Amino acid sequence: MTRSKISLMMLSLAACMGFFISGFGAAQTLHTAPIVITGAQVNHMTRFPIVSYRLFRSTASGRAEIIPFQIDEINDDSDYVLDQGSRVTANTGNGVFDSQDELSFMGDDVGPVVEPTTWPGQKPHIVFELRMKHPQGNPMGPQMGAVYVGIYFGGAPALSSKKYVVFNRPQALVHTSRYRYQFDQKNWLVARKVEVAKGNTNPAVYDPVLDSTTFYLKGDLKYFITVEANHRSVESDLEAWKTGPIRTIVRVSFHYNLLKLKLELGMYTEISFFSNAVNLPAILYNPIDGRKSLNSGSGFYYGLALRDNPKDYVIETNMAPFSLANQGTGGKLLESGKDLLGKLMGKQQQSSDTRGLYWVSMQGKDRSIFFEITPSPELQKTGMAPELYREDKSAEELKGRSNDKVAHVGESPVNLGIWFDATKIGDGEQSMGFRLFFENVMAPERLAVFKSLSQWKYEVRRI
Repeated sequence: MTRSKISLMMLSLAACMGFFISGFGAAQTLHTAPIVITGAQVNHMTRFPIVSYRLFRSTASGRAEIIPFQIDEINDDSDYVLDQGSRVTANTGNGVFDSQDELSFMGDDVGPVVEPTTWPGQKPHIVFELRMKHPQGNPMGPQMGAVYVGIYFGGAPALSSKKYVVFNRPQALVHTSRYRYQFDQKNWLVARKVEVAKGNTNPAVYDPVLDSTTFYLKGDLKYFITVEANHRSVESDLEAWKTGPIRTIVRVSFHYNLLKLKLELGMYTEISFFSNAVNLPAILYNPIDGRKSLNSGSGFYYGLALRDNPKDYVIETNMAPFSLANQGTGGKLLESGKDLLGKLMGKQQQSSDTRGLYWVSMQGKDRSIFFEITPSPELQKTGMAPELYREDKSAEELKGRSNDKVAHVGESPVNLGIWFDATKIGDGEQSMGFRLFFENVMAPERLAVFKSLSQWKYEVRRI
């Protein structure tokens, strides 16, 4: 098996230059999203033992404050080095920050571009300034910020005690300041429930947001058979994991036997959980060429059972609306239904505005949800674009529909789903990224930042 290889039929398994100090006030932050940088992007900072690194933000007066961070090793097989659970990758790292490894920290902890003059304890033996800047302007305020990377050959200060993410393995629960995500232990590829923190109460109070997630696939092979499956068609296990102050990474292995096709699929994927985000960078493996071998109507969806009625949210998207009535039309929306569905979906923006990023944002009275999909350039060339399904019913109104039954939208307890047309996807490996954000406030400016995260640029210099 190879990293994040998900069969097409199983894809939905898962699911600062020129800155002025006065522009970075105490109440401001660069943004709230996680920042993940590969060693290759900051090559000058690599090649030292991971234990020698510390991360700091600077105050306006130049006082260095230590912040939480994480360096996750990726081995020669492109797998994360995970130290908990099975030992499948635990001993495959070298303890050095290499070009393929990932440095992560939170946008909340980025400070102003001010070289530190005072340090907690001794000054690092080597200091790098890592700048982040947004060429178009940051919707949350500061256009540029920085963190300072210290490398110690001895006498390093204690690491920050702050933790953004906690993973409770016995309860299969990821717990952050914004949300709680509980795995469905019958199938670790989907969620049993997701709850969002209600304000900043202590102890935290959580409101249910998602009653479950699910997936469904349909492969209607030309001149042959039709194959259908859902999350209950899969055997899965939480194979290994790693949890740190910034993120928890879990490796889920799964097995599926397509009896009708005599094709056995054994795969795994690695999912990252941050304080307000869930990331799944996926490599899709399709054993057949959908453009040649599948009839119209073949595809798959990743579905959400929102506790509330979708109409209780302000929903915006740049995806076309999906309708069962359009199945069998070669992926083209029936013109008679397009205008009506467009009104139901709310404001739409052209996909050209986001350069291959497809998204849906949802704003409730005390929460914000943002879901993005980034198909590879190769998939974009084939015309493959996700479509958004919406049914204006609450989870209570859908409770009569079984979450275990293999069923298309309209028959399953899904009131919001992302549909992919399998006839647009060739055989072999294809890449696609999925990212889901949860914020426990109504924050349009944060949603705007999420849409432009790929535009942030990083610069490194030794000071």
